Amino acid sequence: MFSYAIQKAGFDFDEVEQRGEVDLPGFLNAIDEFPWRAQHQQWDEQQDGALPTLVLQCEPEQRQLWISALGQALGQDFQLQSVSSQMRKHLFGKPKQERNVVVLDVHERSTVNQLCALFFQREFEVLDHEVQRLALLDGED
Repeated sequence: MFSYAIQKAGFDFDEVEQRGEVDLPGFLNAIDEFPWRAQHQQWDEQQDGALPTLVLQCEPEQRQLWISALGQALGQDFQLQSVSSQMRKHLFGKPKQERNVVVLDVHERSTVNQLCALFFQREFEVLDHEVQRLALLDGED
């Protein structure tokens, strides 16, 4: 099951507003319909709390894809955070929850759509590889 949430301008960094179940077309539509400009304007006035963000979630896999629009055009440039959690055995064999977060900037909406499609197809290994590749390219800019 996939769901999504929104994080409005000024929310606490761990605060989201759940929106419910979603499929790929519904989530891409949510990106299009989200009031990015008004939310960025509100954040510019407050200068406090989180930037506006959409959060795609796959709870059974403990995966999230956080998407924020960036820049003046608000539609081509995005910051993504790919989040995964796994149980790992540590010292003395005790399992511990580990969270992995990769942050990257994406400069084409088609790339965001592609990453969302991989997420919905549960192609998480391919998604992780592509996110790492794009993060390395982003670091070279």
